Amino acid sequence: MTQSTETPATQNLYHRDPSHQQQQHHHHHHHHQVQVQAPPAQVHEYTLPQVVNNKTSTANRMTIREYKKIGEGAFGTVVEAVLRYDNSEPNSNISSTTSSSGVGVGVGVGVGVGAGAGAGALAKDEWLGPFAIKRVPAQTEYKSRELEILRVVQHPNIVSLRFFFDKKSSIDNKVYQNLVMECLPSNLQSEIKFYRQSKYTIPYPHMKAYTFQLARAMLYLHGFGISHRDIKPSNVLVDPATIRLKICDFGSAKKLEPNQPSVSYICSRYYRAPELIVGCSLYTTKIDIWGLGCVVAEMFLGKPIFQGQAPESQLKEIAKLLGPPPNTFFFKSNPQYRGNMYTTKLFSCSVEERFSNIFSNSPPDAIDLLMKILVYDPESRASPRRVMAHPFFDELKSKEFKVYPRGSSTAIELKLFNFSEFEYELLGPYKEVLKVQQ
Repeated sequence: MTQSTETPATQNLYHRDPSHQQQQHHHHHHHHQVQVQAPPAQVHEYTLPQVVNNKTSTANRMTIREYKKIGEGAFGTVVEAVLRYDNSEPNSNISSTTSSSGVGVGVGVGVGVGAGAGAGALAKDEWLGPFAIKRVPAQTEYKSRELEILRVVQHPNIVSLRFFFDKKSSIDNKVYQNLVMECLPSNLQSEIKFYRQSKYTIPYPHMKAYTFQLARAMLYLHGFGISHRDIKPSNVLVDPATIRLKICDFGSAKKLEPNQPSVSYICSRYYRAPELIVGCSLYTTKIDIWGLGCVVAEMFLGKPIFQGQAPESQLKEIAKLLGPPPNTFFFKSNPQYRGNMYTTKLFSCSVEERFSNIFSNSPPDAIDLLMKILVYDPESRASPRRVMAHPFFDELKSKEFKVYPRGSSTAIELKLFNFSEFEYELLGPYKEVLKVQQ
């Protein structure tokens, strides 16, 4: 079992802080003034000859301006930055196709939305962004799985990779891989917290739109056999002004091949599927669906639904809602499992009643959806397309459906059903239910 290439899940946030918008404005319009004053200590600007544009696969000379640390974790750091093409070199508009970094050139699948046209089409001093740059130590002995996956996926509900480059750090002399990602103003963790502090939950129409987009992203990813393996509210970026959602942080993602084992210690504790908790190594993309169920439950409750105090007690928290796991569950997931099986029932009512008690303020269709997702047996757990076709989302399909962004009295239209041919293919028998003329 060669698992050397797997690293444990990591904590992250690439959401950008809206408090920066003023500064942002600042270096777009009064750039010459900024040059006069000494830049603030946290601004770090540098020019590199070979920054690869993910969309065109060409390498260009670019200037990168970092001005804020967004996140830090075991994996590395995330900073907010703007980039611009640097045409000061006499021959800089002759783009060279990348091979310097030895990555991605052979990936023949369509890639994320580029940042505008080629170097020539932009004004010399036009800053692009803001972006989130995720910086991790470069892998020397094998290809970066994260980069490889990000170069393949292109979907409205998945964060897009705009540029990438390798750079040697002046601090430790190590080479770091830099992934320049699109960024959104917030994430679901912040949104849930915002509403919890206002003693509310995210409004139902928003919740439905967010959940639908999350399931749609999973339909697409799982269609490639890719499992994200770290679904949690902080990895779900949102823009509350447009109710748009994008999954981010592919640092744990992996294409799961049938009958090929993968490590079970991925995913953050509260969002780990039961089969991972008991050490299953032949799991499927259904682990992400469990994560989706936990995220939806958290939007309703304002707090994580299963808060185990230790990895072992995580299963007990689940058993408090779902009842004892069936014996077949342990045998199918991991015949070697020797931990507590929680065979004693921790509540007296039926599972339906238990769901209704815990989600006492939630509508019946929401409870029904959660009961189809939060299921021990991964094979019986709803698929992304079954989630999308659930009556909970019927309201989204109505011609009259309107959603009001936070603090706005103007409704906006959401185009949630603009499926590609590939998505229609993945929807299969469900495509009729989801063909919506918008």
